[in-house]
Amino acid sequence: MELRKHYERAVCGTTLCCDVIQMGKDYAVCLWDEKGGHIGSVCMSVARPSLTGNGISATTSVLNCIGHKEESIARSFSEAVAIRNNCTAVCSCGIHLDGITPEMISEIQEACEEIKKQIIC
Repeated sequence: MELRKHYERAVCGTTLCCDVIQMGKDYAVCLWDEKGGHIGSVCMSVARPSLTGNGISATTSVLNCIGHKEESIARSFSEAVAIRNNCTAVCSCGIHLDGITPEMISEIQEACEEIKKQIIC
């Protein structure tokens, strides 16, 4: 992976933006939407040998701002990057859309999964 990489995905009338920055052997991921981006949840994942004895897993710590629901996305990104690169990875995520519906949440989650696949390929 390059030292700095930027990804974008149009969804639900906004654009999801994702910057990935390599910091030595570790990575910082920032994920936000262009209209209402903020810091909602931050996850730090540390790669470690899997408790099953097979492969790599990660232990994750989470910080959430009150009332924010981005933890699952931030955790997914930080864990995937940490495991893929056997490193420590953080993800700061803040996505806000007024009047969001369950269908829009699903579309955003799918778009985030597509971005994550690009990052860890």
